Amino acid sequence: MASPDPTSTAQVLDLAVIDGLLDLGGPELLAELIELFLDDAPQRLSALEEALQGADGDGVRDAAHGLKSSAANLGAAILSRVCSDLEAAARRGDATLSHQLGGAARSAYRDADFALRRLLD
Repeated sequence: MASPDPTSTAQVLDLAVIDGLLDLGGPELLAELIELFLDDAPQRLSALEEALQGADGDGVRDAAHGLKSSAANLGAAILSRVCSDLEAAARRGDATLSHQLGGAARSAYRDADFALRRLLD
């Protein structure tokens, strides 16, 4: 497993969370958690996109909440923050903002996915 590169990951990942996971269980645990996220997150993102397309506010809220939590656990702070905002917008019934934040969530997910995969190299 590669060491985090602060110049490329610090904007996407909270390196303090990564360091905490390394302290907790070493590189093996970190790699396992990253792989679980990489397996699970695409389905969560897909559920979010389906809920957005179907104007399902409860579905958006639930999918955003799940993605927010799993992203936060791995230090994907930007993705977690966007999903938190999306969850709140869905709770308020703000469909326009929800769609805008859905696009931001997709972009933040791509960035987090890339940064996390780099840690596995």
